[in-house]
Amino acid sequence: MKTNLLIIGFIIFAMPLSYAQQIKKNSDSVSSSYKRSSLYTLMTTNSAREYETDIQKYFVDRVLPDKYNNHNLSERYIEATSAKDELANIKNYLAVNKVAQKLVAKWFNRSEKGGFNMNLIKERGFYDANILNIEVAKSSKRGLAALADAGEELIGNTFVLVNDSKYTNKEEVAGKARALLGAFASKLGTVGSQLADQGLKTFGKGFVVATHSHLFKLVWNEEIQSRFYNELWADDKTITPAKKLAFDNADFFRLEYIGTDKSFADVQSTAYTTKTNSDLIGRATVKSIENVISKLQAEYDVFKTKMPLYSIDPLTAKIGLKDGVTEKTKFEVLEQQEDDKGKTKFVQIGTVKVDTKYPIWDNKFAADEENPNQKTDKTYFKKVSGKDFYPGLLIRQVK
Repeated sequence: MKTNLLIIGFIIFAMPLSYAQQIKKNSDSVSSSYKRSSLYTLMTTNSAREYETDIQKYFVDRVLPDKYNNHNLSERYIEATSAKDELANIKNYLAVNKVAQKLVAKWFNRSEKGGFNMNLIKERGFYDANILNIEVAKSSKRGLAALADAGEELIGNTFVLVNDSKYTNKEEVAGKARALLGAFASKLGTVGSQLADQGLKTFGKGFVVATHSHLFKLVWNEEIQSRFYNELWADDKTITPAKKLAFDNADFFRLEYIGTDKSFADVQSTAYTTKTNSDLIGRATVKSIENVISKLQAEYDVFKTKMPLYSIDPLTAKIGLKDGVTEKTKFEVLEQQEDDKGKTKFVQIGTVKVDTKYPIWDNKFAADEENPNQKTDKTYFKKVSGKDFYPGLLIRQVK
């Protein structure tokens, strides 16, 4: 039944569509520094799969969402098994290879000697250098709050995304779809059947890459933070063989599994007659991963990104189709505040929705080629609730 639904989806997807767009220029743009979540991406590999080399190449070169900090480690591949579901294999790889521990080491710029520093955290968190001096921070209320804030807002928002991308033979799928089409011919009618059949002929001339993505999150709570700073922390000046070994053998760093989703991307070869098969496979790979990331963001609140308002009048943000924005998408408007302990918190002060008078920004991979007449690089919004908005506010998608 699932296979039939997928094929029906391909039939509908293959039918030609057209629409008109209206463009409006932007003015009075503003920018804001904000703390991003961090992401480490991997993929499963199997040399026996068709076009596997091309999929790997584009994954390594192109797949990293620009709204996340790059927290990639040197290892990017997990050898696939013969199992239908790779999740157990992936969990085993992450545990055996101490990926959580390596992510922490990257956050603190662990050197060959085994010492740590706060340089990356200062850079990504826009913290004052003096506040994040570990020894000073331990002895002050504000310093401890800054360490906790860095842990919650930065380290605690570190994600691991493992992608299992596979090429699908479109001609085989189109053949099955034609067979299924016969069963629906009476319901579609003559015109509908002709349109669908024509669409399938076009559909069969290209590439489909399907991706299953498995999402994990680095666990960084008060207990782990306390143990790290009190038991393991040392810089290159104070590191000892015992401290170095203690981190190497630490067993309390871990990842938690968030969830799995899947998507596919279809690239028609007739639209890119000058592109090689490798280029088309690569394009489909990147698009399928973009699609599944936007689905994971919509499904899991913890994975949703916060984006700054780009301009206030008109109300815009640098977010678009790649991020899962539709005409029905709504966002909460957040103000960054500090509590009495100096810890960052985000308070909702309003809501906005997409302004349907303007087209949603197409920021998908290769949009400049596929949508060359696009004249906007942002999405427009309308205020639903809240008082006056100002530069520096953030927006986050709500269900």
